[in-house]
Amino acid sequence: MAAGILGAGATTATAWTGSEANTVLNQARPAASGPLKIANVTPYIMRMSKNAKGQLSGVHFLLCRIDTDEGITGWGDGSSWPNVVTIASEIEMAKPHLVGRSAWDIERLWNTISNVRTSSHGASVQSAISAIDIALWDIVSQKLGVPLYKLLGGKVNDRVKIYTSYRWGNIPRTAEAYEKRTRELVAEGALAGKWDPFFDRLESNRQVSLKTLNEVVEMVRGIRAGGAQFEICVEGHAKLNVASAIRIAKALEPYNVLFFEEPILPENAQALLEVQRATSVPLAIGERIKSRLEARDYIESNAFRILQPDVARCGGITEFRKMVAMAESHFMTFSPHNPNSPVCLAAHLHLAASSGSFLILEEGFTDPGLCRELFGTWEDSRAYFMVPETPGLGLKLSDAFVREHSVPIDKAERS
Repeated sequence: MAAGILGAGATTATAWTGSEANTVLNQARPAASGPLKIANVTPYIMRMSKNAKGQLSGVHFLLCRIDTDEGITGWGDGSSWPNVVTIASEIEMAKPHLVGRSAWDIERLWNTISNVRTSSHGASVQSAISAIDIALWDIVSQKLGVPLYKLLGGKVNDRVKIYTSYRWGNIPRTAEAYEKRTRELVAEGALAGKWDPFFDRLESNRQVSLKTLNEVVEMVRGIRAGGAQFEICVEGHAKLNVASAIRIAKALEPYNVLFFEEPILPENAQALLEVQRATSVPLAIGERIKSRLEARDYIESNAFRILQPDVARCGGITEFRKMVAMAESHFMTFSPHNPNSPVCLAAHLHLAASSGSFLILEEGFTDPGLCRELFGTWEDSRAYFMVPETPGLGLKLSDAFVREHSVPIDKAERS
């Protein structure tokens, strides 16, 4: 019986630890798998929208292409505008530490790049690591012939719930206007939505005026009237001081909002904790937190309720999962920050599908036509996105697409 379970010639010990082990991972890895050496690493700055004249427009994204000696190509996203030129330079600096190495060794390569850039390790280095890391996961899951989520533990969520982004548009800041527009969104199938009601920058003291506070309450009251089950997400963009953040959060409590995002700057965990302790409204934060080390104080002090990591900024899939695991130990959920390219979107879909603590995904700049072109199929929805089922991230950037959408580095965004 043991031979049938463990395989001929295997013992109980080698079944777990030896080279002859008949484990799921060993079965998944091709018997004749070679080193899968990295042949080339190339950063690309791209714009994926076009204006009425057919000219490239929209946000500058920073993507990374990694080619292997077996002809497998992986793509990653390290977008963090307006730093795309700096991030591209960081990828070029990392290239000598990658070419000739095995794409299988994702953790080793992550640590290699992080260690060699220790003296200058900041946001741009971490975004470069993010792009490289995502591309490596794309390569390995393509090599194994499985969608990425299967390497991350398999599916927990068959589809990914989303909240719509800024779909109220430029309407009057009144309860009536927001109620009407919310009813339209609900009719379109939307389950949740986010917007920034403080979009204009406040005074340098970060104090909210009573006029703005009253307007925000009216808008939220209108949204709740327009959708009793509609999840309300309020964006703060870190514009407020502690006192103003608490006043706003307390004013939002009667409307049972899903979260209040980044009410204050994230550099001070104790200040954020003060806001969270003063309100029942869940605070959400994470897009400016660039690693598990930066997240540690916030998580251990329970300074928020919802983690919002961005796989294109926090260190890629490898670091994202570590941050989420830390948050899970404090019974926190996560909602990825998702304003980047379809490559970043794909990574977030696989991460969301494979985690039990996933809450909801930001719709971001998702363009259904662009997604159909890159994913091959795409269901436009205001409620859920489907998870790609083809190997790797599940999208392809053709050479023609890359040529059409690339931006020369001297013409890329710098401010």
